[in-house]
Amino acid sequence: MKTYLAYIAVFCIALFSACQKELKNDDGTGKSYTVHIVFQPVVQDQPLAFSQPYTNVFDEDYTVTAFRFYIGALSLKNNNTDVPVTSEVKYRLVDAAIDNTLSFSVSTGQNTFNGLSFQIGIDSLDNVSGAQSGDLDPARGMFWTWNSGYIMAKLEGSSSYSAVPDGNFTYHIGGFSGENKTMRSISLFAPQNRKVTLKDNRTVTILVNADIDKWFHGAHALPIASNAFVHSPGALAKLYADNYAALFSIASITEE
Repeated sequence: MKTYLAYIAVFCIALFSACQKELKNDDGTGKSYTVHIVFQPVVQDQPLAFSQPYTNVFDEDYTVTAFRFYIGALSLKNNNTDVPVTSEVKYRLVDAAIDNTLSFSVSTGQNTFNGLSFQIGIDSLDNVSGAQSGDLDPARGMFWTWNSGYIMAKLEGSSSYSAVPDGNFTYHIGGFSGENKTMRSISLFAPQNRKVTLKDNRTVTILVNADIDKWFHGAHALPIASNAFVHSPGALAKLYADNYAALFSIASITEE
């Protein structure tokens, strides 16, 4: 009987140790790797220049004066498996006008990946938690006090095709519940589905393009002449959310 109990004890210890190793790190090394992520606002694959005239697929001229969006739930992809990364904040406000919001570093125990996934917008729980601090501070200009909710993404500019008297367009897209919610999950793969292996003393940078031109035609045809002012949740905001979900692509992955 004592021998039997001893075998059971040894088996339990071995099983516990194996589980600890598996939970500690996917690649079994126990190491943590750093990945640098850069969001690059572009228009038709060229870096965004504020107030520079552009033309969309509807032959409408436009200039951009503001472009912002929230990201969260970052994960590295290993084929169809998403491995969450470690970050010091839950959400980040990416603002095309503020360089230090466009790039940041995260850490991961996953040493092999071929893609990236993230969420655009703020989830329902944080939307109903009232005004918060950091990037969620209402002073950032991304919170509707009248609607007690966050703007997930914002695009502002001007166009001669705008029906608004001053010729501007302002798209403040929000809505966190029901069929018209505007939070979107983005899943991207590396060019040519390239697989990257993280190594010690090497910095890997993922460059993600956000092509603003697709705001007007990513999934739906939304010319400026038809809609130049969206400031509330609803069916139209949902269409713009479908479009901004199509803005993103991995432009490159570099190692230094």
